[in-house]
Amino acid sequence: MDHKKTAEEVLSSVGGSENVNSVIHCVTRLRFKLKDNQLPDKEKIKQIDGVITVVESGGQFQVVIGNEVPKVYEALLDTMGVKPDQASQEEQTNEKSSLFSRFVDVISGVFMPVVGVLAAVGILKGLLALCTSLGWMTDQMGTYKILYATADAMFYFFPIILGFSAGKKFGGNPYLSAVLGAALVYPTITSAFTDKTALSFLTIPVVLINYTSSVIPIIIGAFLAAKVEKMISKYAPASIKMFIVPFLTLVIISPIVFLVVGPISTIVSDGLANGSMWIYQLSPAVAGLVLAGFWQAIIIFGLHWAFIPILLNNVVTNGFDPINGMLFCTTFAQTGAAFAIALKSRDPKLKPIATSATIAGVMGVTEPAIYGVTLPAKKPFILASIAAGIGGATAGLLGSTAYGFASGGIFGIPLFINPKGIDAGFIGFIISLVVAFVLAFILTYLFGYKNAKPAPEIKVADESKEEDKVVFSPLNGELIPLTAVNDEAFSSGAMGQGAAIIPKDGVAYAPFNGTVVTVFKTKHAIGLISEDGVELLIHIGINTVSLKGKHFTSFVSEGDTIQKGDKLVEFDPEAIADEGYDITTSVIVTNAAVYTDILVEDLKDIHAGDCLLKIR
Repeated sequence: MDHKKTAEEVLSSVGGSENVNSVIHCVTRLRFKLKDNQLPDKEKIKQIDGVITVVESGGQFQVVIGNEVPKVYEALLDTMGVKPDQASQEEQTNEKSSLFSRFVDVISGVFMPVVGVLAAVGILKGLLALCTSLGWMTDQMGTYKILYATADAMFYFFPIILGFSAGKKFGGNPYLSAVLGAALVYPTITSAFTDKTALSFLTIPVVLINYTSSVIPIIIGAFLAAKVEKMISKYAPASIKMFIVPFLTLVIISPIVFLVVGPISTIVSDGLANGSMWIYQLSPAVAGLVLAGFWQAIIIFGLHWAFIPILLNNVVTNGFDPINGMLFCTTFAQTGAAFAIALKSRDPKLKPIATSATIAGVMGVTEPAIYGVTLPAKKPFILASIAAGIGGATAGLLGSTAYGFASGGIFGIPLFINPKGIDAGFIGFIISLVVAFVLAFILTYLFGYKNAKPAPEIKVADESKEEDKVVFSPLNGELIPLTAVNDEAFSSGAMGQGAAIIPKDGVAYAPFNGTVVTVFKTKHAIGLISEDGVELLIHIGINTVSLKGKHFTSFVSEGDTIQKGDKLVEFDPEAIADEGYDITTSVIVTNAAVYTDILVEDLKDIHAGDCLLKIR
């Protein structure tokens, strides 16, 4: 992949720099906040080299790239001429997004920069627990203490790190909000809580709370700090603005956080933790079945960010999180389905995609498996979700629990080891992964994926003359005269001469050796030219342009060279018919005027590869 070219094409397709309010990236996606979401051409973006798919969710226009997204992001910023710290600064727009969309946007913007490090230190904690369980280390060893300090530091000082991230997201001074977070975990404050020493501010008693590892108080504090900072900046004299703005902001906000925000948000935090545990304890198996079964669909729409505070809050409040214990198997389910397709597929384009998606899935990145393999085929995605639900129910039933914030894949497994040692919950967790992966693999291999029948070998009919140009049938189906097509543009011959086929299945093959001239954006029609100059239009269905590409999958692009029998497009005849569209497919010679005669084979049933038209 040429990262710079991909970045340039993506930027151009979303409407250019002038249409971008902000852009950030996560593990696999470029996440744009656009001024006008109607400008991007989704289908054009999907055709860009390196782009897996496009998703609109939570007020963001998301371009899914995969593992190469950091390099594309870097090239994108270079193309836009902005620095990384400027890329996420949002401008005001006239369009108001929904409250939920704004909530998801805030959560993703605050947590996304720290998720990778959170997962890394969590894995380190898990590995240390494994080492002590196996007797390779003791908690008194210097090596253990240094590594544990490294792993635990982020959780202990989380308000400082999260304060910096939240400050940037809310458009305030991130160093100022980091100082606010540091105040929450300052040794004097922490000791006062531990020793139960009474504190007051201007005679107002302070509710003593342990803010180490807390999440919600600093996010709210950073939001208020950003608002106050901007308000003071409007009126502060330029000569003293540099220090007077942060001074007044801290003096105003710090007491508010300790007296009001901290206690209230701690109640909310405890409520979230207790509420999620209450739902979990009603029936861990049912909770796992439902949450894990729908989790990948939730991720597709980018709504999983709404759950992140709950998962993290459970860890910092309770020391563990059973919810992620049930959800972790979902990545293995999608990976198992992709692996089944990688082994079974004979499609030269799909097989390598499925293979690389399997490897990425094992490492915890499922977007290539979902968008490149299971979701386009529909059934594998559904079967993998069913397998994930059963895996989640297994995890819930056996008490699987996360002891840190875990991203998917094999590297996250140590996070589920109890710090006291390997227990029944960890064994149940491993079983849930195996159940999800194996069940998804078996269901997909047996029921979820069928190789398309290869196009029959194409041979010119014996009776055709040497000088005849031949167009072979691109479809299996019932052959009817073009005049019988229920569309005057075709039946009148205005588009050209040819024939029509009522398809029996949903695959169209190349009718000769040649070149792809046009692939319509809606994928329902393809223009071709043969090596000997025949210009051909294959138009699948009548008025199917209104489907806007729904139920169609194209396998070629403009300029591609094709050989007889190559797969051009797949479509779902039943689904198209169920939506009220005639699936009759017209095969038309658009440059018929340059030929003397166009003869249609006298057949009722025709198969892909049979001689359809003889052109003289």
